[in-house]
Amino acid sequence: MVKTDLSNFDPVKVGKLDADMWRAYYNHQFFLLFRLLVVLIKNQLGLSWLLTIRSAYYSAWAATDYRIHKKQGTNSTRVLRNLCKFYGLVSKHSVKSFDFHKAAELELVWWEVHRRSYKTSIALEQALAESAAVIYNVKPQKLKEYARYRAEAMILPRHKGDDQTNRTDWQYITDLTIKSWTALHEAVQN
Repeated sequence: MVKTDLSNFDPVKVGKLDADMWRAYYNHQFFLLFRLLVVLIKNQLGLSWLLTIRSAYYSAWAATDYRIHKKQGTNSTRVLRNLCKFYGLVSKHSVKSFDFHKAAELELVWWEVHRRSYKTSIALEQALAESAAVIYNVKPQKLKEYARYRAEAMILPRHKGDDQTNRTDWQYITDLTIKSWTALHEAVQN
C-alpha cells in the first residue's frame, strides 16, 4: 500500500479548491462540492480512485448532512461517524498516521464554532489550528497564521451571502485561502 506525505501538497491549488468548495457549500451545490472534494483528495492525498471516491463520499455526506439539517439541529452522531470514516482512511494511507477520531471531533468543533461566528474570532482560529495540528502532527501554535487567514475567508460568504444585491467577493476569499494553505504548507515542512 502506497502511503502519502500529507505535508507535500500544492498550497495554491489546494487554496483555490478550498474556496471553490466553500462556494459550492454555501450555494447548496452538493454534487459540485463532491466533485471538488474528489479532485482535492486525488491531488492532495494521491489515493487510488476507489479510495478517493470513498473518502470524498464520507466527507461530502458529513458536510451536506450538517448543512441541510442546520435549522433542525444536526445529527452530530451521524456527522461525526462520517468524519471518522473520512479521517480514518486519510490516516491509514498517510506516512504519519494520526488520531483520526480526535481529528473528526475537532473538525466538528470548528464547524460548530463557525456556525455561531459572525466575525473572525480567537475561538474560530483556535479551533481551526487545533484541528489541523492533529492531522499534521504539529503544535497548534505553529498554525496561527493558517488559522487566521482561513477564519477570515470562512466568515465572509456566510454573512454577506451570494445574492444579486450583496455579492460575495469570491476572488478575495480565494486569495485568503491561498494565503492560508501557503502558511500551513510552510508550517508543516520538516
